[in-house]
Amino acid sequence: MARHGKTQAIIDAAVVVLSEYHPQTVRQVYYRLVASQVIENTISQYKAVSGALVQARQEGLIPWEYIEDRLRRPRAVNMWEDLQDFLQDVKRAYRRDVWQEQGELLEVWLEKDALSGIFEDVLRPYGVTLNVGRGYDSWSSIREAAMRYEDWGGPVTVLYFGDFDPSGRDMVRSLGERLGFFGTCPEIEIMAILSDDIDKYDLPPAFTKRTDTRRAGFVAKHGDRAVELDALPLPVLRERIESTVRDRLDLDALRLVWAQEKRDQERLDGVTF
Repeated sequence: MARHGKTQAIIDAAVVVLSEYHPQTVRQVYYRLVASQVIENTISQYKAVSGALVQARQEGLIPWEYIEDRLRRPRAVNMWEDLQDFLQDVKRAYRRDVWQEQGELLEVWLEKDALSGIFEDVLRPYGVTLNVGRGYDSWSSIREAAMRYEDWGGPVTVLYFGDFDPSGRDMVRSLGERLGFFGTCPEIEIMAILSDDIDKYDLPPAFTKRTDTRRAGFVAKHGDRAVELDALPLPVLRERIESTVRDRLDLDALRLVWAQEKRDQERLDGVTF
């Protein structure tokens, strides 16, 4: 169908981006097009990308499953055909506790829910807990985390992934202080977005929000530029998640747990009703 030339350019570029890596969120595709200089980094252009992606999917140019929306998911009730069907799910769900052989508890904290699917896919094999804050985490969530760390009773490291902006950096400070209120002091490491990432990956920066009360201190330290986590290229983000986790785990101990898990699963295969 006939369409505006700019819209067609957006669709053509999005097809290339999504053919390389999928699924992605609308915002991730948007930042890839900004980085490729197909569009400018403005709210109106984001809306244009969102609309163009709808058209492209409606017309079959981009598969629907290539775009994911982690914020709007149905909360279905789990049901099974019979006991044997239920048992098959139980077998598939079995995971041996990897942390019983690790000397340090590791968790990943993520600022935004829209990227949680990527993190879940990478972290699942390693048994690492993902905590999604959706901005400043609630006190209830902080307390639950503190209780986990207290029950663990050993050293804890939190790998933090968030936006490079005044609020994003302040969330890390707030997290540490509020965990400290409950008597736990894990090591918190910011893994993304780092200042070096902006130049290394040519990420499209925006100016910091002048209405942000934390702006002055951030600008004095980092300059007047802000970048969302969504702007980091998907393969870079996935590699960053996995490499930081693997660097901190005892991989030999992990392999032993995986081997025992496989033997346990073979035993479960013989169980029937």
